[in-house]
Amino acid sequence: MPEKPPKPPSGLHAAGKRLWVEVHEDLDAAGWDELTNRERAVLRAACGQADLVVDLEKALKAEGVIVQGAAGQKRLNATTTELRQSRIALARLLGELAFPDAEGEPPVNSASERGRKAAQARWQRRRGGHAAAA
Repeated sequence: MPEKPPKPPSGLHAAGKRLWVEVHEDLDAAGWDELTNRERAVLRAACGQADLVVDLEKALKAEGVIVQGAAGQKRLNATTTELRQSRIALARLLGELAFPDAEGEPPVNSASERGRKAAQARWQRRRGGHAAAA
């Protein structure tokens, strides 16, 4: 079992490398070896997405939120939308990893919480009771 986490994949910039290191710091050495190929692929994609978020933030800062359109009108910089979408994509990728917390409990996200509540409601209906409002 290696004592140091694996090096970040080539091609990553500062933000992606930092994310790679931070995720591996949260895992113990056994956790590094237990990552599935899918989890490694998702982590690599998340690290690349983190780099893109930083690049888009820099571009938006340089260009501004409002830019001049083709007809000279003021309009929202398209980078704003791309940045928002990239942040969402990064959050979803990290959510796909679903690493357990410090106590070993699986993470709870809004989708899993909705699923849990829906399952409880179904069981309540089957038992003839009413599901408690959540």
